[in-house]
Amino acid sequence: MPSRFPPVLFCTPKELGGLGMLFMGRVFIPQSDLRWSKQTDVGITHFCSGMSHNEDQLIPNLYRYIMPREAEFIDSQRVWAEYALKRQEAITQNKRLTLEDLEDTWDRGIPRINTLFEKDRHVLAYDKGWRVRTDFKQYQILKQNPFWWTHQRHDGKSWNLNNYRTDMIQALDGVEGILEHTLFKGFVIEIVFSDVLTFSSLEQSMRWKKLTNAQRSGLNQIPNRRFTLWWSPTINRANIYVGFQVQLHLTGIFMHGKIPIHESVVTDLCQIFDQELDALEVETVSAFTNHDILLFVAYKWDISKPSLLADSKDVIDNTTSQKYWLDVQLHRGDYDSHDVERYARAKFLDYTTDNISIYPSVTGVMIGIDLAYNLHSAFGN
Repeated sequence: MPSRFPPVLFCTPKELGGLGMLFMGRVFIPQSDLRWSKQTDVGITHFCSGMSHNEDQLIPNLYRYIMPREAEFIDSQRVWAEYALKRQEAITQNKRLTLEDLEDTWDRGIPRINTLFEKDRHVLAYDKGWRVRTDFKQYQILKQNPFWWTHQRHDGKSWNLNNYRTDMIQALDGVEGILEHTLFKGFVIEIVFSDVLTFSSLEQSMRWKKLTNAQRSGLNQIPNRRFTLWWSPTINRANIYVGFQVQLHLTGIFMHGKIPIHESVVTDLCQIFDQELDALEVETVSAFTNHDILLFVAYKWDISKPSLLADSKDVIDNTTSQKYWLDVQLHRGDYDSHDVERYARAKFLDYTTDNISIYPSVTGVMIGIDLAYNLHSAFGN
């Protein structure tokens, strides 16, 4: 069974809505979380119950991206010797060293080469004995500092995890594969991004204001709600909750419930049909409860066999009808099942073959709209 909290939620960088966690052990990426990107034809090896993966489907290990300190010292001698040669050459040629000259060694050496070009490097030159003072702080400050022997302003950053971040995104199937787990496709990008930026700035400004305990508690819940809503297609995936309705914690989203925009979709369709009465040879447009819209045709329509909206070749089977119904089904897809074409086809066949659903005619169309992934399709005559 797929996991409600797969590695993609924890390992995805914060810029894409994840937690940006770092991993040192062997963490497997289930094949079920890569289904929308690539299909594998090789054999499957079962490492854990209910989880399968291939050899290249592992979370990148952090220790591969951090150089051991002993290797750092050896590399530092080479880097600084190389810098001395380049500097001497620049002096003899009466020119200044540029970033292009030091690009290969910019983030190497102890201290890092880039510390030579810091804005406050002249002030830091007077900061003598800082390593000893940092060590003696253990007797003044109770909080332990495991990196007492280094300082970012003096030595530069001890490690750079840009490569780790890049490899992590690729291991999780790229940006597109990660966003498939989220509500990204269900949003209008320009509006949402501007709203998120505005809301984030408001959230940051509120943190420094005088707030009551209740206000502070509510403000602390905002990141949790945002995370839950953003990853809801994965947290709320099909094989987790079965047979009952569940509300996502601290949000108004129900797994099997309909978000109340159904009526507005039906109203918009009715308005469009009213504008195209003559072109479609329709007499009246009526709205009902069990079948959302019913069209009464002035003349008999030639009806084709049931097919999908994207099918270009309709097969006419000499069937005619003066009534045509449209049933709008809103669907909130999840990561495992957001094939809206399959959903519309299944609903059409279910509702037209059972004895409970009563449609006014045998001809009609089932319209499916996926609210989470911003997809739509239809299946019918």
